[in-house]
Amino acid sequence: MNRYALRSQLVAGAKSPLPPAKITYDAEQRIWILEETYRYDNGRFVITIAAPFEFDLSSIPRVVWPMVAPFELSIVAPLVHDFVYHYRGRLPANAIAPPHQFSRAETDLLFKEIMDAEHVQAWRSNAAYRAVRMFGWLYWR
Repeated sequence: MNRYALRSQLVAGAKSPLPPAKITYDAEQRIWILEETYRYDNGRFVITIAAPFEFDLSSIPRVVWPMVAPFELSIVAPLVHDFVYHYRGRLPANAIAPPHQFSRAETDLLFKEIMDAEHVQAWRSNAAYRAVRMFGWLYWR
């Protein structure tokens, strides 16, 4: 596998109070890979994402990157968002405590909440949130 220079690194936003995720980028497949299990706890529930989990770190067309690049939206927000989308809100029992089934709207709002918690600039998090609300249905189905 041809992997980019980022290999098994703990990655977090510069201002993020959340624990960093250990990820690798696979340049051939253009995917990020979670290398170690990650736990996200927002006080209402805990989501556990088992490694390896592959995600795309926000599906933002490259032409838009000068305004909003995927890595400027945090690491944890797209990781959690992609994980919940992967299961269409019905996470395995060992991945959510207490048990909860997410709607697409809840999942998208969680994406926004995590970006805000990681201190992503408001205009970026708002733009990303609006994008997933408009186009997320393509992936949720």
